[in-house]
Amino acid sequence: MALLTVTTAVGISLCAGTANAAAPETPWDATGTAADVVGAHAWGSITPGPAAGTYQVNATIKDTKADSHGARVNLRASCDDGCASLVSVSASGLNTTSSQTFTLKGPVTVQECLTEAGVDYICGEPYTIIP
Repeated sequence: MALLTVTTAVGISLCAGTANAAAPETPWDATGTAADVVGAHAWGSITPGPAAGTYQVNATIKDTKADSHGARVNLRASCDDGCASLVSVSASGLNTTSSQTFTLKGPVTVQECLTEAGVDYICGEPYTIIP
């Protein structure tokens, strides 16, 4: 089951959840991709979701720079009706990390961002992790 390459996409059907420990896990990392932004590091894993066509996507973000900016990873995915959804995980403060797991429909893209006062300030390009 090949799922990974990080790129861009739009849309999602989402609900918070946790990954199935027995399912095969595929790691992803935004480092060195078009999504990469200095000061943020996003990575995670993908496992099959609870319903056909869904995935459990774990996303972790780390603020890697001592400055006034926080770090965020944006995930975009598809909805059944063709809409696009956005979920995010944020961290603020040098070496602070935050993680969350979402149930999403493909395609899914990730994008690292720096934040200022909680708002996206500078972002990389979306990178597809689930085509």
